[in-house]
Amino acid sequence: MREELATSLACPDCGSSLALTAERRANGEVIDGSLRCRCGEGFPVRRGIPRLNRAMSGLVEVAEGFSHEWRAHHAGELERDTVFGRTPEDEWRHFIEGTGLCSDALAGARVLDVGCGSGSLARQVAANGAGLVVALDMNEAVDELFKRARGQANLHVVQANLLALPFPERSFDVVWCCGVIHHTPDAAAAFAALTRQVRPGGLLYIWVYPRRFNPFRATKDVLEKVGLRRLSPREILRLAKVISYPSLALHWLYRLVRRLPGLQPRGAWAARTVKPRTLGEVQMSWNDALTPRYDSRHSEEEVIGWFRAAGFGDLTVLGEPRLGVRGTAPR
Repeated sequence: MREELATSLACPDCGSSLALTAERRANGEVIDGSLRCRCGEGFPVRRGIPRLNRAMSGLVEVAEGFSHEWRAHHAGELERDTVFGRTPEDEWRHFIEGTGLCSDALAGARVLDVGCGSGSLARQVAANGAGLVVALDMNEAVDELFKRARGQANLHVVQANLLALPFPERSFDVVWCCGVIHHTPDAAAAFAALTRQVRPGGLLYIWVYPRRFNPFRATKDVLEKVGLRRLSPREILRLAKVISYPSLALHWLYRLVRRLPGLQPRGAWAARTVKPRTLGEVQMSWNDALTPRYDSRHSEEEVIGWFRAAGFGDLTVLGEPRLGVRGTAPR
């Protein structure tokens, strides 16, 4: 971590500022050290990353599962140039549509990417002129992101839990959280934690699983009844690969049917459902569906209600794939 990041951090327990002690430096960064709060709590800096995980009750299994998934992804065992089938260009388009910003509007902005996953989007946001970008995730795969982010002075990697975010309140111009809060024990509480990080007039974007039929969820429900939770993350990844072969065959048949007269896809979302899939993409999608202990589904009305209860205005519901909502923090 670079020393200037310490001024943007706060104790996840009490919210006070943290004092950085460096034990080992390399190339202008603190590789090993500690962050100490006046409340008496201390947090390590290991392998260049401040480790501030708190409020992990019930989430240890989730963190372990996603650590394995993202490490496999970084190692090229799943997808190589895409994430869930999305190219970097697709991710950037989603970010621009989700925030309603253009690259010029990002100039100097402070951006928080909560549950950053592969970190591909955070790296693009940093490369497009943001003043400061924090890529945050609770799993151990952040180590791989740190290695890839070296050289981007405005990009910082933090290991922490969104239920106990380690920043002063109202710190960010843009908070982005895509596909994360539905994997927590209480999605509404996770959303409330995000709202406290948005400066007055700033933007918050979240995407959650919509409340509608999903074959991944239906299959997971069946597998949980026969012992899915007893499998290790590595075993679940292998199971995901086994399931991926018949899934690809069924998808091939689906694409064939959608070519028939009157059944051709209409609209951008329908068109995406018939694009070719790779084995790695399907395996990662299955693993992402099977691994998390928590997997809540939400309605548009529910999510809009969260924003309104927090005083957010200028609400925008993104089109398919639902359910993405953007709002502006009260001034």
